[in-house]
Amino acid sequence: MNAAAPPPTSAAVALAHAAPTPSAVETPGGEAQRAPLILFGAFDRHNLGDLLLGRIAAELAARRLPGRDVRFAGLAARDLRADGGARVEALATLAGRWRQAPCGAAPAAAPALLQVGGEILGCSAWEAAVMLLDPAAAARAIALHGRDPATREAWARHTLECPRGLPYLAPHAALPRGTHIVHTGIGGVGFTALPAALRAEALAELRAAGRVQVRDRRTWNALAAAGIDAALVPDPAVLVERLLGAEVARHAAKGEPAALRTQFAQGYVAVQLAAELGDDAALAALARELAAIHRDHGLGIVLFCTGRAPWHDDPEVLQRLRRHLPNPDSVVVAESRHVLDLCALIANSALCCASSLHARIIADAFARPAISIVGGAPQAAKVSAWLDTWYPPQRHHLAAPGNLRALAHSVLDEALAERKAQAVRLADLAEAAARAAFAQLFDSIDPEDKTP
Repeated sequence: MNAAAPPPTSAAVALAHAAPTPSAVETPGGEAQRAPLILFGAFDRHNLGDLLLGRIAAELAARRLPGRDVRFAGLAARDLRADGGARVEALATLAGRWRQAPCGAAPAAAPALLQVGGEILGCSAWEAAVMLLDPAAAARAIALHGRDPATREAWARHTLECPRGLPYLAPHAALPRGTHIVHTGIGGVGFTALPAALRAEALAELRAAGRVQVRDRRTWNALAAAGIDAALVPDPAVLVERLLGAEVARHAAKGEPAALRTQFAQGYVAVQLAAELGDDAALAALARELAAIHRDHGLGIVLFCTGRAPWHDDPEVLQRLRRHLPNPDSVVVAESRHVLDLCALIANSALCCASSLHARIIADAFARPAISIVGGAPQAAKVSAWLDTWYPPQRHHLAAPGNLRALAHSVLDEALAERKAQAVRLADLAEAAARAAFAQLFDSIDPEDKTP
């Protein structure tokens, strides 16, 4: 059913770890090479979903476009290779290189840009700028600017050196002339609530793209009402088991993931909780239900963070949750930040309970029993929109206060074959979407390189 596993050192890893070379767009003799591929997304901060989407996009490119020059771009230059991410260049800097060909050299081929997933139609300049800071700097910025919308937006645009209100939406006007753009797996469940100016900015960018693929029906409906002909496709992260399963298995066999499997030989519940859900009353209630699941099923509890960037997860919240649990020896707070360690932790759990959309997607991709913990309004809307689009209501498995224990019983009894069939269906759809995206990007500019 699944594609053959990649070799021990996969093309995706090689791409993610390779340092970019500014001269790579030209041959030594000055002849222009084939158009390079820019992968653009929020790869410049620690968040499981964004880092995973980058790895999956790189793996798809390596398999479908072998030998293609591939670059990772975000809003800021960052090196997240230690966390399983990429060495990322600032998109503005990267785009500027195409405009500065040496005198007498053949012009570099305009790049193709693949916008890789994420809730980019709802990420404001303020949110983007804060999430690129370290926690202490983020706290200072919020204290100084958080109460005044006009001031905080001005600060954010100045900090990012970016005039756009939705900075993670690829800007066609800032890219070299002739750049082809495709948006794949993007989301915007709050699009209709955006200020009119931001909606207009987004629609102009989407109309300039060669193809738009969105990951949930709520976003699709909003864009369709505005005249955007988008395709409805699964989030590319559904391909994690198919494309990166062998790498995840290697991480599961060493380090922290292996230690957890040894410590909890009967299995464990993997639990992730966004920082916004960390009030003491909520933690105490969650602890009571997790303690009951531990008693009922003999499962350990592993608490983990999916994102260390500001406004994501907070290890201190998990430590407080641990203190609420009656048997601390049955609980571990995982420390690894590496994207493949986190995937291995989820993939080898007996049950995953998480507020993160991508933690749920990873669990489902590996056919693990999974429950979504309802977070704050934006997060809950994003998770609900995904489940409403791709799952029947009886498989939404949304935890409300007081029902986690009963829901765990039901989910653990669910047929494995049903979960596997759904994982394969979504992966097949995502692979078809990837073929369409790469064909749109390259068939017209590299007609001799039709994607298979």
